[in-house]
Amino acid sequence: MEHAGVSYADMPYAMERGVDKDGWRIIGPGGGGAQYIPTLQPGDPDTALVACDMTGSYVTRNGGKTWRQFNLKVWVRALAFDPSNADTVYAGATGLYRSEDAGDAWHLVFPNPSAVVREKTVGDHADHSYVSTDNWPGGRVEAICVDPGDSKRILIGVNCGALKMFFSSDYGESWAACGQLEGGRFIKSYMDPTSPADNRTLLVLADTGLYRLTLADGRVERVAVPSQAEVFDLACGLDQATGKPLLYITTPTAWENGAFVPGVYRSADLGNTWEALARGLDADLRPTQTRRLTCIATCPADASRVYLAAAEPATPSDAETFGIFKSTDRGNSWQWTLRIGRTNPENRTLGWVEKDYSTEWGGAPFSLGVSPENPAVCYATDWGTTYRTVNGGATWEQLYCDVYPDGSASTRGLDVTNIYYIYFDPFDKNHVVLACTDVGAFHSFNGGRSWSHALSGVPHAWSNTCYAVAFDPAVNGRAWSVWSACHDMPRPKMFRTGQFHRYEGGVCKTDEAKTSWQRSNAGMPAQCVPTDIVLDPRSPVGRRTLYVAAVGKGVFKSTDDGHTWRAKNEGITGRLNAWRVVLLPDGSLYLLVCRGLENGQVLDGALYRSTDGAEHWEPVPLPEGANFPNDLAFDPSRPARLYLACWPTVIDDAERCGGLYRTEDGGQSWTNVFDESSHVYGVAVDRANPATVFLTNFEGSVYRSDDCGVHWKRLGGYDFKWAKQPILDPYNEGMLYVTTFGSSVWYGPAQGVEGAL
Repeated sequence: MEHAGVSYADMPYAMERGVDKDGWRIIGPGGGGAQYIPTLQPGDPDTALVACDMTGSYVTRNGGKTWRQFNLKVWVRALAFDPSNADTVYAGATGLYRSEDAGDAWHLVFPNPSAVVREKTVGDHADHSYVSTDNWPGGRVEAICVDPGDSKRILIGVNCGALKMFFSSDYGESWAACGQLEGGRFIKSYMDPTSPADNRTLLVLADTGLYRLTLADGRVERVAVPSQAEVFDLACGLDQATGKPLLYITTPTAWENGAFVPGVYRSADLGNTWEALARGLDADLRPTQTRRLTCIATCPADASRVYLAAAEPATPSDAETFGIFKSTDRGNSWQWTLRIGRTNPENRTLGWVEKDYSTEWGGAPFSLGVSPENPAVCYATDWGTTYRTVNGGATWEQLYCDVYPDGSASTRGLDVTNIYYIYFDPFDKNHVVLACTDVGAFHSFNGGRSWSHALSGVPHAWSNTCYAVAFDPAVNGRAWSVWSACHDMPRPKMFRTGQFHRYEGGVCKTDEAKTSWQRSNAGMPAQCVPTDIVLDPRSPVGRRTLYVAAVGKGVFKSTDDGHTWRAKNEGITGRLNAWRVVLLPDGSLYLLVCRGLENGQVLDGALYRSTDGAEHWEPVPLPEGANFPNDLAFDPSRPARLYLACWPTVIDDAERCGGLYRTEDGGQSWTNVFDESSHVYGVAVDRANPATVFLTNFEGSVYRSDDCGVHWKRLGGYDFKWAKQPILDPYNEGMLYVTTFGSSVWYGPAQGVEGAL
């Protein structure tokens, strides 16, 4: 199989695994971001689904050896298999979705697709919602229960400003409201399989407490819990001895009168009475020290087996300790099955996250998922990894990457990394670098088959995020990079933290691009968020001229190979939220200033131009109404033709003044050439065929135009919501890389298209 004359046999090994469709693959180290709600298929514990907070969801059919990603437009908050039909699974997002092939293909159930009149994407992250003519209330589905005795009967919890319950008795063809809870979100739900078929009882956990519902009469009552404590999590299954449900809840731990109160309780009567479960949960715990219980899970068919995730805070002498307890006797006694402290335990296999960072980086599990029939199989997810046991906790294996003898890693398809750009070493086509949020930078020496961290020498305070890299085109091994403790720029959410002006960052340089970096930021302030770096190839070797854009600080320039820097902001008015610098062939510069926030007020972005090496800047008018330029590309055959990617803004409840604009006169006038409601992130011009332009957006699409933006077609195969930068493969004609906010790097054919805009 080939694309543009490129054999897949010559492509990175990671690309050869897990073809998505139409020749597209995901490359990268795997893992690296928060993962949630592992949910196992009845009858097959090797088939499991996992969601992440960056909109991707994932399914494995071989116990985590490989994963396939699917896109339901937002972070999936609930997953549930049909107990009577193991191939049917539901997902809760900005609607209820169903798959009838265990997670391969998905379709919308509620709202009814025929009733949908519009899809909206609004705000900082292009938040998705459906507008429909049926009784869909809006919001997101956060709880799902399928009647174990009748697959046509489905109950869901929808967070739509209120916590509303809806019920369908006809396989989702129609829905009726059946109750409402207090609170701000659903956490967990359980349908009692032993309750009367015509009057099912449900347990629903919300952030305000535990509730019991009966479907036939619509009765909702709050369940009393010990001391009316806050309930963190709920686990439910059948007691094999009695055939009745057992419930487990977790609440805050405490010390009372010198005794440890572990915060775990069991009920054998649907919450009417509770028993405290304590023995073993104070193992290795110092007096007065408490443990935070993050989640609990049990086998639905055998609730005598229970897993409990716990963490205790770090002390001056000890790292944070966390892990998983297990009980095999209905919670009467507990033992550590995975205990992680300053070092990783021997019964845990490690991926790059565990090897490259301190043990507390991943933290205690967010979620645990146990096989519906086999209590020996449990999956766990945390800030960066998914792992599982198949032997009741004796050993645990990570499931997100393959690790090789040289320490490098490659994805198994479970990719949750935010990549700004992919860079190519001009002296070694097999050496490529990923600039990443939260996990610094990675590089590959085998064309992307496997990846290693590229953090050596970077100041620890900067190492969270690498925004950009610039290779010297004339000196083998020489490169510069910009780093910051502030991640996710230029998303306005980063200005809301109140800590923006305290973030540290700066420039690093290397003369050994395959070894390590050295700090090189003399003249820059310690508190700095540099997000772009550009090298002027016309400047002398050894005395290179470089430019850096720094959000909040403006532009910095170096004329001595990056050793010293000076601010160059003359002519820039208003805020100095410099985001991106673009250098044209004649040496003129364009500066994109991103939209920001200060004291809750929007600070408009701007566009500037310099013709004297950043000594002076003059404003370039933005397209009318636009206030957030995000990317800029030029036509190399006609540099006065520029393409400006803009983030929209909400005007009269609609997203406007975004999309893509083109100018033929260097920015004096602009023409909109793409949907103004679109959150267009990146734009690229094919240097070999300048009439060909690519754009990416946060609506989950990559588009191509072959007539300078007059007409557009969407590329088939790419399928992740937050697309960032389109980058043409410099070595393989017709192939395209797309960096993403949460799904690593996609790679596929640039010429495969489907449908006109």
